[in-house]
Amino acid sequence: MDTLALRPTAIRGAQTRDALLDAAESLLADHGFRAPSHRMIAGHAGVHVALVNYHFSTKELLFEAAVERRAARLSQLWLNALDRVRRQPVVAVDDVLGAWWSPFDSLGPGDGESWNNYLCIVARLASAPDGDDLHARHFGHVDRAFLDVLAEAMPASAREDREAGFRYARSLLGEVLLHRCGRTGGTCRPRGFREDDIGRLIHFLSSGIRGLRRALPAAAD
Repeated sequence: MDTLALRPTAIRGAQTRDALLDAAESLLADHGFRAPSHRMIAGHAGVHVALVNYHFSTKELLFEAAVERRAARLSQLWLNALDRVRRQPVVAVDDVLGAWWSPFDSLGPGDGESWNNYLCIVARLASAPDGDDLHARHFGHVDRAFLDVLAEAMPASAREDREAGFRYARSLLGEVLLHRCGRTGGTCRPRGFREDDIGRLIHFLSSGIRGLRRALPAAAD
């Protein structure tokens, strides 16, 4: 069979797949991982609803593909920022958390709607069904890199404290990101929140991580 004859079909298939990924990206950014239905996704993409399962087998696999599509770009931005911290004479916890926030710092119209949607999806992972597993599969290596640098900044701390503190920080910074995206279902930002509060928040979180002490069982009487 002439492969040229198959090319238009293959192109249409790739275009449909991209349209579904774009639709999932937009809907996940707006509504999170629980709300978008097959019909919502297909309608947003302008395709027949059956094509969701045709191209991705399940809605959940489509969502994972949407997370995966730009994961390498975000991972590299994180690792580049972390590398700059590593090259400093003194590694500080504030700088480590600042490196995590840095890809989100310039969120705005100049970055393109698709990229902004993707960053909001990453923030949504904290409340998604199986969100921890999704995050671990696509960004676990980045988390490990951040925890390694936190260990350099806090050599006397317990690993459990560093892991817990970093997890808390990611979650809270993700909530702030959703407010900046204007996708919290209410106001676009927490009451009283100002743009220069990001630096204060990072310092607040850093102080909390440095102050963590692993809870130990009380000694028996």
